[in-house]
Amino acid sequence: MKRSKLFIAILFLMGVGFSCTDTSKYPVPFDQLNTSNGGILKQIAQTSITFNKFDVPGSKYEVILEANDRDRGKLFTKVDLFVGFSDRTPANGNATKAEKVLPIKSYPNSAFTADPTTKLPRLTISVTETEVLAFLGLLSTDLEGADQFVFRQAMSFPDGKVFSTNNVNSSISNSGGVFKSPFGNVVAVVCPSDLGGLITWTTVVTAAVVPIAPCLVPPGYVSGTSLFTVTAPGKYSIPDATFGQYKCAWNDNPAAGTKLEDACGLLSITGSDQYGLLYSWIIFSNNGTQLIIKWSNDYGDKGTTTMTRVGGWPLTIHF
Repeated sequence: MKRSKLFIAILFLMGVGFSCTDTSKYPVPFDQLNTSNGGILKQIAQTSITFNKFDVPGSKYEVILEANDRDRGKLFTKVDLFVGFSDRTPANGNATKAEKVLPIKSYPNSAFTADPTTKLPRLTISVTETEVLAFLGLLSTDLEGADQFVFRQAMSFPDGKVFSTNNVNSSISNSGGVFKSPFGNVVAVVCPSDLGGLITWTTVVTAAVVPIAPCLVPPGYVSGTSLFTVTAPGKYSIPDATFGQYKCAWNDNPAAGTKLEDACGLLSITGSDQYGLLYSWIIFSNNGTQLIIKWSNDYGDKGTTTMTRVGGWPLTIHF
């Protein structure tokens, strides 16, 4: 008897659950919630929110915004775009620039176009890195990886009210919120790194504790290939730090364990091989096709290695 009552109770609860339509959970449109001259700028897409240190002319800040207010985007007068710069790498001089009083760009309501689906006004706002540097009085040499440009959008209304990052509540500004209107973005200065892939190399061994004669048999060098594998942005594993020297001089396994790191063109060798030996590189020459390095470890092994790779080598890399 108790089992039948429990079964009926479960059926009743299931009926209640399925009788509720999903529309009861739909978000209420912002224009129905808003009874005053308030507005939001929903961020539909971030087309470009990084600046490339090595490609200033080709970099831009670009986002797609959708405006809404009490009258479905018809009340606001304009959207202003402001920018400042945060120098997070002051070792080369602190070039921080406070946000200017005047906007770098201003977009009137008339510049927005109604989206076919939502019927709300949308606009792609865009400003190039070149424009931003000129506006703030910065040079490309002031920039390093991890520096930041702080962009802020401000939405103005006829009664003088302005809505932006400084007066929007968390339910609107949070990226996870229903209306997602952060009113700004932080744009990082980045240095894309592309040093991975299959490397073809030749090595002239110049020093080892044991006789290096086996490494110098005609044609006088050892050769092979290595795969530089990306382990993290700007970081690569190197399968053989001696580029063949362990094999020819010691008849040993490759010197594994070291990593190559690329920090905006500044290269460094980190980690140690299976014997705990540390390595250093010096770039002897780089013509974009062939990268010639002089390497050594703290045991006394040395060599000169010429490397080629599909796509070549950036001319900006250095130690």
